[in-house]
Amino acid sequence: MAIKPRYEPDEAREHILDAAEGLFRRVGYAKTTIADIANALDMSSANIYRFFPGKSAINDGLCRRMLAELHDYAESFVTAPGPVSSRVEAMIVGVHLRNKARFTDEATVHEMVAVAMQENWQAVEEHIAYMAELFGRMIAQGIASGEFEACEVEAYAKTLCFACCGAFHPTMIAEVRPDTTEDDVRRLARLLIRGLATAPAAPFANPGRNP
Repeated sequence: MAIKPRYEPDEAREHILDAAEGLFRRVGYAKTTIADIANALDMSSANIYRFFPGKSAINDGLCRRMLAELHDYAESFVTAPGPVSSRVEAMIVGVHLRNKARFTDEATVHEMVAVAMQENWQAVEEHIAYMAELFGRMIAQGIASGEFEACEVEAYAKTLCFACCGAFHPTMIAEVRPDTTEDDVRRLARLLIRGLATAPAAPFANPGRNP
């Protein structure tokens, strides 16, 4: 598949990302070169560098694209009908299963994600911030519906995001707790939801400060 001059820059970038993802999945990130990606597209390496400064930038683009798809999936639970507590549980379990299937069940994809996390922490921080903001909106919905008690939404959202790290983080899923089951994650979600339902309305106290 060659990149023709008629393609707009954004289209060309997507074609490069598609070719790179195919190679990363088949032979792995470390073994794939810019020349391999160029050959897959029947073009020169110089043309690849017109759109990406190097292989790590291509990998970053792929991971950002995967995260954008994950965000769209998670967002669907915010706007779905039904009790907020049920949607929070479904979202936590669903994101875990999606990450496990996409980022960890295939060793070459896990390698790609691990490298991206090491080389571009900004994308990871943006993802964490997005998930915390999403949790915040769902907590606010729960407060409005009467399912959750009033609380400091932003603070509790960050705590919820932190608590789900083991269920969401690709490395945690693949290397630290590969035996984690769907039931484990569902129990975690229900425990967190129970905490929201009984959360005190008073502001957070500093855990390190004596009363």
